[in-house]
Amino acid sequence: MPWNAPYYARLGFRPLADSDPALTEGLREISRAEAAHGLSVWPRVCMRREVV
Repeated sequence: MPWNAPYYARLGFRPLADSDPALTEGLREISRAEAAHGLSVWPRVCMRREVV
């Protein structure tokens, strides 16, 4: 959904860049699997929130 990323950004999550070490091979595989199922119609991002 187009509004998810801005919503989660307001909660303190940040998008992961392709070069970010937090974007693990597991997350990349999930993204590839979602795209294979047609879920890449909208721009998708992986996001992370630091726990303090």
